[in-house]
Amino acid sequence: MTEAEEHELQQAKEYLAYWQPQLRLDHMDFVLFILPPGENKGNLADCKVAPSRHRQKIGLRNPADRTESDQGIFRHDLEVAVVHELLHTKEMLWRDHPSVDKAFEVDLWLKELHEDSIDAIAEALVRARRGVKR
Repeated sequence: MTEAEEHELQQAKEYLAYWQPQLRLDHMDFVLFILPPGENKGNLADCKVAPSRHRQKIGLRNPADRTESDQGIFRHDLEVAVVHELLHTKEMLWRDHPSVDKAFEVDLWLKELHEDSIDAIAEALVRARRGVKR
């Protein structure tokens, strides 16, 4: 693991340590890892939930895949990405219901609207923590 990857992972762990209890996710075991370069599929992060085992794996975009424009967009901030994935974990009990999945498959606009809402909430939470207004 490169020094940049280690730094990113350590920072993400610090964010997780703060946000996990804030979002009442103490019952979950989280594993954070850095995705290999080029394997982010355009996402800042991705989560794989195993609810029956109370486990969540969050893969983070490799620092080598971050662009200069990522640094200028608050929604692309690492803490915002971690909070975004934690919010997905929080909603998994209703979000993974077959009828919701079916609605998202049929209507991609609805899925994009949902992701945008999660982005906005994650950004607002991090801005509030940092005392930064939009």
